[in-house]
Amino acid sequence: NLDVTAPGATLALGLMFMRTDDEGVAAHLRVPNTHFALEHARPDFILLRVVAHSLVMWNSIRPTMEWVWSNLPPLLRVSLEPPGDLE
Repeated sequence: NLDVTAPGATLALGLMFMRTDDEGVAAHLRVPNTHFALEHARPDFILLRVVAHSLVMWNSIRPTMEWVWSNLPPLLRVSLEPPGDLE
């Protein structure tokens, strides 16, 4: 049952590769980037993917709005209004 095992597996993967900056693992943990995949992903699973991806890519985290904006999938970036002043 994926509803039971997916959250634990996602966090376990993030913790196993924490601070490694492994692009391959991080690619598997990215937020879905198609409308279909985004529609069928549970919001809590998306949040766990963002957390796990950030754990893996720890050294790339920045306390800026540009970093937040860059982590949005292109599908969402297009539909959101671009921010005026990011700093």
